[in-house]
Amino acid sequence: MPSLTPAVRIAASSILLLSLVHILFFALLAVTIKADLPPEFPYNYFFPILCIVSAAGLLGVLVAAGLFHARNWARIAAIALAAIVAFFCAFGILVPLVFIFGLVLPTRLGVDIPAGNRSDFIRLLLVYLFVFCLAIWWIFLFSKKRVVAQFSANVASVAPVVPQKPACPPPIALLAWLMIISSALSALSWPLVLGRIPAMLFTHIFYAPASSWIWAINLIVFLACGVGLLKLQRWGYDATLVIHVFWTVSLFFSQLSPNYPAYIRECLLSLQFPSTINDPTAFIFPYWLTAILSVVPTLLLVVGLLYYRKGFLKAAAESSGHKAA
Repeated sequence: MPSLTPAVRIAASSILLLSLVHILFFALLAVTIKADLPPEFPYNYFFPILCIVSAAGLLGVLVAAGLFHARNWARIAAIALAAIVAFFCAFGILVPLVFIFGLVLPTRLGVDIPAGNRSDFIRLLLVYLFVFCLAIWWIFLFSKKRVVAQFSANVASVAPVVPQKPACPPPIALLAWLMIISSALSALSWPLVLGRIPAMLFTHIFYAPASSWIWAINLIVFLACGVGLLKLQRWGYDATLVIHVFWTVSLFFSQLSPNYPAYIRECLLSLQFPSTINDPTAFIFPYWLTAILSVVPTLLLVVGLLYYRKGFLKAAAESSGHKAA
């Protein structure tokens, strides 16, 4: 086995353990609820969706195995996995806080939650907070130079020295793959989500068939941008920057628009949301808060794109020279 520090081995073990827990939890949940749910839409999608979510934990097992063998791709994948886990845990932390402090009344959602269940929300909050802190630790750990050296040393020892083709900077490559995967998942979910809901650009709501064209064009652009980034195309970088800035600005103004509650209501009606909900917009936070929370992640992504701009353009120039030669 490669020589790894105890911290790296502990991190790899924690990723493996949480991945196995993730797989077992969602698999058991899928099997448990299958017999109790009615066969009509949208309940008939719950079982396959939970099965897919459960299977996603296999990626964590694969990453952990790569970490134990000091594979550099696994280190990069661990950082990406940690960022995704931290993102979902942040929302997982927010939801219990909303109910604990009474920012949203459960009765407005058609749900009767006893007052004594506040302790359950606190336990849920602590679990998400623990996993969130763990994910942040993974990001910092696998980004440290001494940890990078452990994985780089292994690569140098097993791989012969050969001329390397220009490669996309790992963070940009990660974004590219996420955009490609996002496009694929959007295409798969078309009959369930995107093919049903309207689209909202800035302050205007678009209904079918215009909304279908908007979602389809966005899906194709995301896919093309991801491929362009991996192929070190300058247009891929510029288009990625433009599309993320466009959706960030549009989403910000949409959520501050007086038409936004109507848009949420239309989306829930289009998805045939359960009729037990008395007020379909009751679970929405204050619009200025949702506008800020939704903008921050994309702004950080844009900052990251600008930070790695020089590295990407250098690799793109070298790639063009390599092809010309």
